[in-house]
Amino acid sequence: MADNTPEGWSHTLDRIVSLQMPDGWFDRFVEEDPWDGNSHSECSADKSGKRRKKTVTANEKPLTIRYYRHGNKGIMARQRQRVDILYRKWTEWKWIDADTDPDDFDRLFEGQPRHCDIKWTGTSATLTILMQQLLEQDFIEKQTNCSAKHLVEKQFGKTPNSDRRRISKDIEEKISISILILDTSSPLPQRNARDDNEEDLSDAALYEVCQRQLRSTKCL
Repeated sequence: MADNTPEGWSHTLDRIVSLQMPDGWFDRFVEEDPWDGNSHSECSADKSGKRRKKTVTANEKPLTIRYYRHGNKGIMARQRQRVDILYRKWTEWKWIDADTDPDDFDRLFEGQPRHCDIKWTGTSATLTILMQQLLEQDFIEKQTNCSAKHLVEKQFGKTPNSDRRRISKDIEEKISISILILDTSSPLPQRNARDDNEEDLSDAALYEVCQRQLRSTKCL
């Protein structure tokens, strides 16, 4: 029978066996996570040089609001129109940077764990209370681990502040208008008499619709 042992193997084996291993090496070896077959597993080295596997959370916390209804093209079209209006109003009110990419703003309403590169230029209190009220609306889908505090901190990089004494009556009205705009069941102002092709989206017109909506809700 042919000897398939590689040439010089006995000498190599003697060298391996004679190596001096540090105390406790075997215990550390068996404690390490076994290889899962994924060659792309993320690892990092600590100060001792030991490779440690990064913990990847299965359920990442959402960084955006789940507003869009992708299963219904009609509703989606109205929702995208409303988000476009909201983008114009938040820019006009100087709540977001004027150079904000409309596509980045659109992604804020997808309900995904992603950053949207939106620079909030309003106050932290305005943002926190706005997010709190938005997440309470029926037209916003509830998501596990999605909170106003988390959105303010992780999406916008701001310190949450829910002190209502920090916001003015005008800000309160603009928050209500923001909700009105996103609610596709609520009507927008009538067409502007000067241009029958566009809704009158001035603050005055939106305030009027919002006040009617609030009065109607109180009467229920």
